[in-house]
Amino acid sequence: MSVFGNYARYYDLLYRDKDYVGEALFIRRLIQNHAPEAQDILELGCGTGNHAVLLAKEGYKVHGVEEQVDGEDGV
Repeated sequence: MSVFGNYARYYDLLYRDKDYVGEALFIRRLIQNHAPEAQDILELGCGTGNHAVLLAKEGYKVHGVEEQVDGEDGV
């Protein structure tokens, strides 16, 4: 088991106060400024998908990838 083996289990608990809405808004603004035609987003290291859900609600097609941890599938 890696040092991060148990981390995934507690990810949402540890980051429950994280400003996902603000971060997703920042990402959306970056996309609008630098690639306004973009419709698809590849999110590497997506964790449990909180940013992906918010960006999908904005109309983006989000492809999230997370490394497999302890036999559990990523998002």
